[in-house]
This record gives sequence, structure tokens and C-alpha cells, in this order.
Amino acid sequence: MPYNVSRQIQEAMERGDFKDLPGKGKPQQRDDNPYIPPAVRTVNQMLKDNGFAPRWIEVNKEIRAETENAEKLIENLKGRRNRLEAQLRAQPLKRDAIRSVFELERTRALEAYTVQLQQLNRKIQQWNLMIPLRDKQYPLHNLKTAIADFHKKCPSL
Repeated sequence: MPYNVSRQIQEAMERGDFKDLPGKGKPQQRDDNPYIPPAVRTVNQMLKDNGFAPRWIEVNKEIRAETENAEKLIENLKGRRNRLEAQLRAQPLKRDAIRSVFELERTRALEAYTVQLQQLNRKIQQWNLMIPLRDKQYPLHNLKTAIADFHKKCPSL
């Protein structure tokens, strides 16, 4: 005798067996990944319960935050340059002083930017070793290209 699951489900629905089930209308909780070994799953759950995440997730968050900080550094310097340009137009007699102040700030910002990119590259290398899938890896920042972009985005006054 063939076993007709669809018919049994339909009959159960007609009887109302599926009404008022726990969790009705809410998304299902799918915390278990069947491909993760039980020991790793237990450790991940302990980390999650105590407000931590696996190291690879933390490194990914750090990479994104540090990338954003490096971009903010350039944006802040561009804003500073624009304000000083306006000040130069308003006070042309202070041209040399304003330029020297900006060059000092620009030099310090470039040093900080270079250090940030070097640290970011170390984190990216760490990430790329943890994540063997090529499409999930991050490319390293080319320092020469990044410094050239820095000079384009934040030229001297």
C-alpha cells in the first residue's frame, strides 16, 4: 500500500492539527549547522552565549572597522583642506602659515594612514589564512597605490 504523505498532511490541516503550534507566525530558529562538528558547535554556542564570536568573525569585523577608519582619515583631511582653502581666500596674507600647518597635518595623516594600511594588511593576511575560500578573501592593499590615491585626494594647498 503506497504511503501518501501529501494526503495525510492535507487531512491533518483539515482537522486543524496545525493550528496554534508553538512559534506560529515567527521565523524558525536555525542555529544548528549540520556541517559543523558537534564539538565546534558547542564551543560556538558557548562563545555566543557569553557575548563573543568565533575568531574569524571578530577579525572580519576588525577589518571592516579599520577600513572605515582609514577612509575617514582621508575624508577628515579633505574637509580640513577645504576649510583651510576658504581661510586662504579670506586671509591671503597668512598663506605661508596656513600652508605650512596643512603640510604638517598632511604629513602626519599620511604616516597614520600608512600605518593603518600596514596593520590592515596584517589582519587581511590573518583572515585569508582562516578562510580558505578564494571568493571570501580580501585583497591586500597596495601601499604605493594607496599613497598615490592619498596624494590625489588630499593635494597640497
